[in-house]
Amino acid sequence: MELSWSRDKMGYSQAATDEDSNKKNPENGEDYEPYDHEPPGKTASYFEALLILIKASVGTGVLGMPRAFYNAGYILGFMGTVFAGILSTVTVHLISASEHELCRRKRIPQMSYPETVEAAFEHGPGNSKRFKNTARIICQLALVMLEFGADCAYAIFIADNIKEICDHIFSPAPVRFYLLCLLGPLILMCWIRNLKFLAPGSTLGTGCAIGCVGFVFYFVFSQPIHARGEKSGRSLTDFSLFFGQVLFAFGAYGMVVSLKNRMRRPASFGSPLGVLNVAMVPNVVLYVVMGLFGYLAYGSQTKSSITLNLPQTGFIGDLIRILMAGSIFTTYPLCNYIVIEQLWHKNLALKFNDSNRLVFWEYVFRTAVTCANIACCIAVPNLELIMALSGSLMVPTLGVWLPSITHTLTFWNKYKGIKFAFFLSRTVILVLVGLFASVVSLSTTVREIYGTAF
Repeated sequence: MELSWSRDKMGYSQAATDEDSNKKNPENGEDYEPYDHEPPGKTASYFEALLILIKASVGTGVLGMPRAFYNAGYILGFMGTVFAGILSTVTVHLISASEHELCRRKRIPQMSYPETVEAAFEHGPGNSKRFKNTARIICQLALVMLEFGADCAYAIFIADNIKEICDHIFSPAPVRFYLLCLLGPLILMCWIRNLKFLAPGSTLGTGCAIGCVGFVFYFVFSQPIHARGEKSGRSLTDFSLFFGQVLFAFGAYGMVVSLKNRMRRPASFGSPLGVLNVAMVPNVVLYVVMGLFGYLAYGSQTKSSITLNLPQTGFIGDLIRILMAGSIFTTYPLCNYIVIEQLWHKNLALKFNDSNRLVFWEYVFRTAVTCANIACCIAVPNLELIMALSGSLMVPTLGVWLPSITHTLTFWNKYKGIKFAFFLSRTVILVLVGLFASVVSLSTTVREIYGTAF
């Protein structure tokens, strides 16, 4: 998640920054090294940061991978997942390298993702400086919408699993009924204003999720695994849904810059054997194994979440569903926290003159955001389509276009001749990949949503 550090909180005053900037040219940074400045407060070691990135892969994304493979076929699904993992790794490296270089030029220790995008336009070639505020706002809105979409997926996941348990105990009810029942508890969770009170529940939920994924693998491999009758590839429409789903699974772009900035040794984040490269290997393997074997085990019966394919009766199946729903329930307010931070604390709260009622209106805003989230879920109570929509709408912006454009603007003057041509061609390729994800995948997803709604 995006836990932005303000420069004042970090103890780096703007006055000191301006004084340093007068001593050295901010465009070359010369002897300034951002990695030499360890952030104040609690920092993360190499292995702690590695564990955080690996744990981020255990959630609705990995549990939806079998359905994603169903949409792509087992061969295209395998290739597409590996490609998405490589794409995610490359673009995060672009963000990390750009942030480091721009911090060196501005002679400040660290920046958030939106600040990095803004600085790239500010220091870029030509008239790019004119668009720096627009670029920052786009990045902030994309982060908010990505986390809002993740909250939608979480709410539907919880409701689907509760429905699966209750349907064989009580009279069957639509998933929308369970979403309405979740509204009150989710509002109360989102009223928790201090992040440290959410951390224990999140840690416990992560432990439960890891254990449940292990049990899911047990049920998957207890089924006959074969490729007979299953498709190796499907139509472009189905593959477009897959691409949106797999991008959603890899879409942790809100946390990568913050995680790097919290590390005791930030240089070890993007090194050849750094946190990013090492963490991406087990993450990709987990997604491939869960997607491939989950699809081959259940075939055409594969549901939007693999937990819905577990035995509908029996203690173990219900226990896994309850624990996973509880785990995601504790994660929901963390994504909501990012939405509140960006929209309320950094924007709306600054416009209130009556500070005595500021806390009251914050609770009102938190309630409104949660209600809007559940309303979207009720409108489209389909986990598969919500993940594909979020992945195809926001991940191309945060994970393809902004990293490639930011990196291009940052290092525009570094390359000449043939090197510049290769440098620019990489940006063009990434933009085209983003266009496919955004135009083809998004249009397919919207058409599917329209078809299910009407």
